[in-house]
Amino acid sequence: MKKNLILGLLMSVCLAQTALAQSKPTLRQRAAALQCVDRKIELKASCYKEAGYPGLSCTNQRLSISDGANGRELGGQSFKPEPLQTGDAYPLIADKVGDVICAETPGKQKVIVVSMSNGGNCTQCEWADVYSWDGALIGSSRDKKKNPAVGEATKTAFDKKAKKIGQGSLFDVYIESALNGH
Repeated sequence: MKKNLILGLLMSVCLAQTALAQSKPTLRQRAAALQCVDRKIELKASCYKEAGYPGLSCTNQRLSISDGANGRELGGQSFKPEPLQTGDAYPLIADKVGDVICAETPGKQKVIVVSMSNGGNCTQCEWADVYSWDGALIGSSRDKKKNPAVGEATKTAFDKKAKKIGQGSLFDVYIESALNGH
């Protein structure tokens, strides 16, 4: 009797895990890219449609900066998901990549400025990450007081008179209609 009860309990647990795994939404591989002169800025992500959320949620995403001539990756950033929360199918990444501006500072330094957001509307909810032309993360506008190069780069990128050498958006990665080609 005890043997049957334990066996039944184990089977119930296995069936529950199988049902849970089958109810997870399908991850879709997404990508968006922008060419800035001889640099390719690309966002690749694994995303899914989350019930009740407009747009796609991502559990894995990487921003890469490559040499446009040979395709060699120079640098970039992998974004880490938050720990899995109750009700979420996958661990989620709060940070979302938006507009990208490639600009030349008054000192003739080329920079890549990436607008970031976590979906909120506050001082710390929207920021810019600044990358060198060689793909290294210089810093974030969140700490521009600590790093004058970040302050100069963000000021240049958002100055209407500045020399912009490319710009566009990588936000399409998060738009559901882009999955269906609409």
